[in-house]
Amino acid sequence: MEKSLKKTHLLIIRFCICTLEKGHLVSPQVLKLNEIIHLNMKLHLLLFIFSTTRAYPDGAPIAVCNNLAPLHGSALTQQITPPYTLYTEPHKNVIMVSLNSTIGSGFKGFIIQGRTPNGTIVGSFKLPDGVPYHTLDCSGPDDSVTHSSPAIKNRLDLIWLPPVGYEGPVIFNSTVVHDFSTFWVGLESEEIHIKKSSRAVSLYDGCGMTKYCHGSPIDCIEKENCKIAVAVTPLGDVYDFEIKATENAAWVGVGLSDDALMGNDSVIECVKENGTVNTYMSWTGINPYRATRVPKKGVLLLNGKSEGEELYCKVRRAAVTVVQGVTFDLKKKLYHILLASGSTVTPTSVTYHNLECEATPDPQVLEVNRNLPQPSPQVKNNSMVLDPFYQGCGSSKLCFGFPEGCVDTQNCNGVTAVTSTGDKTFIFEVRANQNAAWVGVGLSDDTRMGDDSVIECVKDVSGMNAYMSWTGINPYRATRLPDPHLGIQLLNSSSIDDTIYCKVRRNVVTIVEGRTFDLDHDMFHLMVAVGSSVQPTTVTYHNLGVTCSAQKLSLTDTSNVHSKSTILVRLHGVFMVIGWIGTVSLGTIIARFYKDAWTGTLLGYDVWFTMHTVFTMLTWILTVVGFILIFVELEGWSAESNPHAILGTITTILCFIQPIPAYFRPSVGTPNRHIFNWFHWIVGSGAHVIAIVAMFFAVTLTKAQLNEQVYYILGGYVILHVLVHIILYSTFSWRRSILGVYILILLIIMLILVTVVAMAPQWPFGQ
Repeated sequence: MEKSLKKTHLLIIRFCICTLEKGHLVSPQVLKLNEIIHLNMKLHLLLFIFSTTRAYPDGAPIAVCNNLAPLHGSALTQQITPPYTLYTEPHKNVIMVSLNSTIGSGFKGFIIQGRTPNGTIVGSFKLPDGVPYHTLDCSGPDDSVTHSSPAIKNRLDLIWLPPVGYEGPVIFNSTVVHDFSTFWVGLESEEIHIKKSSRAVSLYDGCGMTKYCHGSPIDCIEKENCKIAVAVTPLGDVYDFEIKATENAAWVGVGLSDDALMGNDSVIECVKENGTVNTYMSWTGINPYRATRVPKKGVLLLNGKSEGEELYCKVRRAAVTVVQGVTFDLKKKLYHILLASGSTVTPTSVTYHNLECEATPDPQVLEVNRNLPQPSPQVKNNSMVLDPFYQGCGSSKLCFGFPEGCVDTQNCNGVTAVTSTGDKTFIFEVRANQNAAWVGVGLSDDTRMGDDSVIECVKDVSGMNAYMSWTGINPYRATRLPDPHLGIQLLNSSSIDDTIYCKVRRNVVTIVEGRTFDLDHDMFHLMVAVGSSVQPTTVTYHNLGVTCSAQKLSLTDTSNVHSKSTILVRLHGVFMVIGWIGTVSLGTIIARFYKDAWTGTLLGYDVWFTMHTVFTMLTWILTVVGFILIFVELEGWSAESNPHAILGTITTILCFIQPIPAYFRPSVGTPNRHIFNWFHWIVGSGAHVIAIVAMFFAVTLTKAQLNEQVYYILGGYVILHVLVHIILYSTFSWRRSILGVYILILLIIMLILVTVVAMAPQWPFGQ
């Protein structure tokens, strides 16, 4: 293009000079030589402006390779933070490079390169056919990628291959063009360290990122040692199939089937014959089984080779093909993938698959997960995984999450990192796992939710988004602001596996609901909350976890932050377990079945009565104290919709009133004694049953941080308690032995539950 422009310049100049000399425009006697030169310079200037202000709809030219600055005339690169991010993710011996819009703003043009820290362009990009971008040879073959059309693009996923034998850091650089006058130059990824590799490009490159891959034996894709394998790359209306087999195979085939058995399948054959490698389409019949070749409609051999013991083909197949009257639509239907290889062929067919045969047990989606990779790759050092999210915590940024101590161990379920940029903004990073749908960070005047300014990181139908919200009181509700992006800008986001992440820039001063939040000068309790579902205009309850800092914090202070103590919650749980699993169980069973088991008196009363009274009074004390502790902790009623609080209150009321009629009980044999007996039994048994039900509901409480495995322990207690009652109602023999076994098992269950409740979530049964 540049050469043609220069040639055009010269032709126009030559034409003008010739015209002037002939006097067609101006008399040569009047037009002096210096005027001709001056006019010539003007023409050069006009033509230069014309040429350098042209856009490049079909990609960046070689001229921009070094400085990456687009030739857009007087337009200047933007100085504000770009709404685009370069991600990198290592995968085996290649790097996945993703260019993504952080706010859903598409782009028209781009150029991307991998460079060493001193600026040397290295590596090469491997692009599938048919994509709307192409490579450039800036310093070496295919070392840069640029667009092929000005069509709007929202995301790019590229495969970059490091130079053979290179080891060291690489930073990916890019220029992104939103439109002619709006572009960003020098967008960089985080530095990634490249390990030395000597192997060439292979079928395995891009598996799980840009390709669907399957092979045999199990785990061979990860280990890159498959005896037989297929890699499928979706390219819109076509799919590229790469198939390989070892063991000196003469043929290898990949079939699409409605079941995991061969028969009535569409097969692509890769066949070695007469020193060449060819591809065919075939159909496997039934009764007898036979592979019959059909016309090669919709398939094209792109590459075929046989090297050593390995046979390989790359075949392009149309997304929709009709074989033997059956339509195979790879976009709309799922198929079992069949792989087979054999050692011999005939002139018209392959033979039996005597080397390998493999079928997927379930139908497969021939696409790959296009979720964004994590914001930063994890780097393995010795056997320890260093998570970049936590790098700088306690030194350059303030970090806080749950469970307590998780920032030090780098395993938070919900976490935020706050960094002061020094330019009137703060950077808030939030992350959550457990398949969270949202994670929020709130600024509060106290340790309770309500009247707080919250940044929400939400995974909704449109992808990852960030919103500003306000938590109200009576009822508690998170309400998004009329301007849900007031004072914030989403810089980065991702959703991969069970983890979501957002990086948000927030202004130092924002006014929310009439209140000024000055992050430089005010101090706040920091809150982190995580939930598993969202609604179109709000987040739902934080059922996956919530924590609050123990003290108000200055967001410019990067020292370690501690969560508000949960000791009162733990004591409440421990007291209730001891009271309603331990002491009340013994107190009731002794009164019911062991009145005649011991003779004599204890503390002036029958032994059974003294034991019953001691155990039940311990339950009364533990219940009342536990009830008071949780009210002190919550500073009122629980905001959770879980019925645990209501059931616990009913239990406490019944437990509290139970000793009163017992103190005034009628003597044995008096007319009203049976009324007391029934009342005492109904209140006591009712309180016990309701208490156990409340414990089941407590498992899902956010503050409890318990795992669902606790259900099984509670269920074991219920079975034990009911079973012992049935046995004791059925026999009068071995009662003391039965009680001894019951007490032993009861103590084990109680000790396990006490340990779980006291140590959650650090203990194995915690979250």
